[in-house]
Amino acid sequence: MMTEIWKQRIRHHQKRMMKYLKYIFNDHFVIVCLFLVGAMGYAYSNYLKTIAGYDLKSKLIGVVVFTVVLNIGKLATLIQPADAVFMLPKEKAMEGYFKQAKRRSLGLPVFIIVLTVGVLMPLLVASAGFAFSDTLYFIITLVILKELELTNQVSNLKIKEAKEWRKIKAFSFIFFLLINSLALFVNPIIGLLGAVILTICHKNWLSRKDDSLTYQWEKMIDNETNRMKTIYKFINLFTDIPALKGAVKRRAYLDIFLKSIKKETNNVFYYLFARAFLRGTEYSGLYVRLTIIAMLLSGLGNSFILSIVLIIVFLYLTGFQLLPLYFHFDNLSLNLLYPVKQINKVQALKRLLFKLMAIEGLLIILVSIRHLSLMEIGMLIMIVGVFDLSFCSLYLPSRINKMLKIRR
Repeated sequence: MMTEIWKQRIRHHQKRMMKYLKYIFNDHFVIVCLFLVGAMGYAYSNYLKTIAGYDLKSKLIGVVVFTVVLNIGKLATLIQPADAVFMLPKEKAMEGYFKQAKRRSLGLPVFIIVLTVGVLMPLLVASAGFAFSDTLYFIITLVILKELELTNQVSNLKIKEAKEWRKIKAFSFIFFLLINSLALFVNPIIGLLGAVILTICHKNWLSRKDDSLTYQWEKMIDNETNRMKTIYKFINLFTDIPALKGAVKRRAYLDIFLKSIKKETNNVFYYLFARAFLRGTEYSGLYVRLTIIAMLLSGLGNSFILSIVLIIVFLYLTGFQLLPLYFHFDNLSLNLLYPVKQINKVQALKRLLFKLMAIEGLLIILVSIRHLSLMEIGMLIMIVGVFDLSFCSLYLPSRINKMLKIRR
């Protein structure tokens, strides 16, 4: 019975996610990703050519990356609030339900593990003396450890005290770090054997511990609600999510940026958009995250071509993701009473996005100065200006018109 309930829920969940995937993997996003992956691959390839011989640092990088990747991927239980009442009599039968949930939750982490090991292996082969045949040992080791980490998450559903769960997580992190160190600094096969032994011992300990505990239903509901909220936040970057409500914060310390806007009729929507951007976490948070990521990638890179690609890609992503600002006040009927032409609304969004994208572009250039000549810096500034102007003058009005047609 529990297995059938899981299958029914996973079908419904997949159907709902597939509905949103067509908005995420649109033509624009796929092209941008291809450019970004190509640029990063080009920079990575150039870096590998500079490696002269053995480098201990690459093994340390491998230990850190392999340990971090084990924390990617949460247990998807698909538990619903009503389950605390209707599933309670069937609590003993929930073991089969959570086995299915753990098996399903392992899919994405395995894909990320394979991808991560595949990307890191050229570095390990070039500077740490490994062979490409060791890739299989690393993948199997990490998959075993990730399966154990998901087992810990299932066990956490019965743990009442947060302190005890933090203790288990701390011990798991130390053991994962130790096994990855064995795999990279001693031998991949030794690391694999260590992962197998750890899994057997830890699962035996958990099975004896869990027998005396019961499921914490409120905790399960909160965990699943937070997990879905994280997914919806990502999807919300591409399309509106009815189930997600954005938070608004006062942020009085940012009012200084609004004081420069003259209180004139033509600036009504410009002021509203600027205020919504500063106070809405879905806009300002997105802008800050994209800017920081672009600055980090550009700062770590050492190529003029990479800087060009990063600027174009991230300026496009920022502008594209901030376009929903245009509809932010559509549910507020009072704005229809303003004696302001609707064309001013588009012009206001153009002004705001032009300034935000220009600031972002200049910050990306700023962190790239150390590896650029004066001519290259000048060219990047010109590229920022041309792209910014083209996006706001040509692409933005066209995209807004398409979005308006869809909404009608």
